[in-house]
Amino acid sequence: MERGILSLSLALKVTFESAQLAKALVSVLKRLADLGDAVYSQLTSGARLALSFSGAAVSWGNLAAAAWRYDRSYALFLGRFFAGVKGYR
Repeated sequence: MERGILSLSLALKVTFESAQLAKALVSVLKRLADLGDAVYSQLTSGARLALSFSGAAVSWGNLAAAAWRYDRSYALFLGRFFAGVKGYR
């Protein structure tokens, strides 16, 4: 993702006449990057949990639980819940 953003920024021919506007945009982009990193981290940790929970449930006889491994929403929920994100606990 970072490589794509870098490639896009190099391809765009944009000039700013206002230093304040440029600083504001950089600030927003940094914040978005931080949020993206946090969500990615939550998603990867949630995916590991989903895999573990799915394996346990399947071993207990719930064969439909195998689908949990591929459910991104479930993985993101688990990642946010165990990270203690407000609204998920």
